[in-house]
Amino acid sequence: MRTRRALVVRGGWQGHDPAGCTEVFTPRLERAGFEVTVAEDLAVYDDAGLLAATDLVVHSWSGGELTAAQEANLVAAVEAGTGFAGWHGGVIGTNVANARYLRMVGGRFLWHPDGFQEFTVRIAAMPDRDGEITEGITDYDVVTEHYWVLTDALNTVLATSVLAPGSAGPWDVPVEFPVVWTRLWGAGRVFVCTLGHRVADLQVPQTATIVGRGLAWAARA
Repeated sequence: MRTRRALVVRGGWQGHDPAGCTEVFTPRLERAGFEVTVAEDLAVYDDAGLLAATDLVVHSWSGGELTAAQEANLVAAVEAGTGFAGWHGGVIGTNVANARYLRMVGGRFLWHPDGFQEFTVRIAAMPDRDGEITEGITDYDVVTEHYWVLTDALNTVLATSVLAPGSAGPWDVPVEFPVVWTRLWGAGRVFVCTLGHRVADLQVPQTATIVGRGLAWAARA
């Protein structure tokens, strides 16, 4: 049996604890039979051969920016079948100057209310293609940052939340945003979860299950 390879790329702004958060899932990947490599420098994306031989990239780098070559190598690898996954600011609050990256990921963080908010993660009715990621999970409550994001219609939305207007806010009706989505990009699969500001968020049982399954789903078979 072929050994699958996972590349965990982590770093950037330390407020999202990229090392701690990725360590929630690297043992799980290893137990699933992945050979896991950890990179703490975006220069790893300069190695097109490594990316092409990788079955899953887990990106946890908040506030970064890819060079043109790094972006081209990463996107080309995903289009050819390398899986790509991540959570929170480490995947959609990063590389904001890299349009090809953002198109591949299918979303961008814009804003969140100050502090942690209590809100409900609403599990969506799933097409057969992605139902495995949230199978058996029902709506659940979390207390964490509540992301306002831009997304597009190519995403398959697996979970949502509703952000209510504040008393002095510039909008006056509740707005629903995706919390979890998947996306096909060329031959590659992309998984995104907007939860995950801190280790405790990723240890919520439902979130841990969703992210763990999402990583497995995104990986090249």
